[in-house]
Amino acid sequence: MLALALEKLDRNQSRDNVLDIRIYADYPADIDAVGWVRNFYYPSALIFQAKPHIEAPSGCWNILNSIKQGYETGADYIILLEEDVLVRPGFYEHHLNAINGQGVLASCGRKDPSHYPLYGPLYTNPCSMLRRELIEQLLPHICDDYFSNLGEYLDRHFESWPTQSQLDDGLIRRVIRQMGGHAAYPDKPVCAHQGFRLYGKLDLYMNQEVGIEKRIARLREIISKIRPGERYARDFEPF
Repeated sequence: MLALALEKLDRNQSRDNVLDIRIYADYPADIDAVGWVRNFYYPSALIFQAKPHIEAPSGCWNILNSIKQGYETGADYIILLEEDVLVRPGFYEHHLNAINGQGVLASCGRKDPSHYPLYGPLYTNPCSMLRRELIEQLLPHICDDYFSNLGEYLDRHFESWPTQSQLDDGLIRRVIRQMGGHAAYPDKPVCAHQGFRLYGKLDLYMNQEVGIEKRIARLREIISKIRPGERYARDFEPF
């Protein structure tokens, strides 16, 4: 998936803005495979691998710490793009135009009607640009106290929101709400979230190829055959 995501970034990269592309690999990712993919699909990208850390569900630790490290570079804006998201033309332009709107703290690459009634204009997962002001308020919560007991920590620090996720996306939404801000959305999606739950489990979605190049080629075939019911939720869509 990382190969396909980088491929789309390379093809649709805006030439008018300086982009610092960074790959944050969690521990214990196969860093040799990540390096091969980077070298072939986006040679200028920098790779950072996490050291052993406290366990947290669903990649939560790596996602939030990658945002933190991006902030520490001094960048004006941070774009969080998970590895199973493929961008469309106009991705960067949308974010740069939307992020400076009144009260906007984050710009999302898509707006899913099934999520909007539940979250309000706060939905930012998993392809968003975040303002520095938002990340400044987020930073104190990126801590082992949160990762060790997500629900208990959120109950102590935020107004009760029982329908909301306790993971990284839920934490970000809580901070946006606490700040009195909101997210901005495109009229048409500028990216596509690919994830599905049965990868490698059903014969239809099995990838037993040997070698990175063959596995990437096989994944292209698999993605074209994903049935809607095999996706994690309605917020995942084909490219």
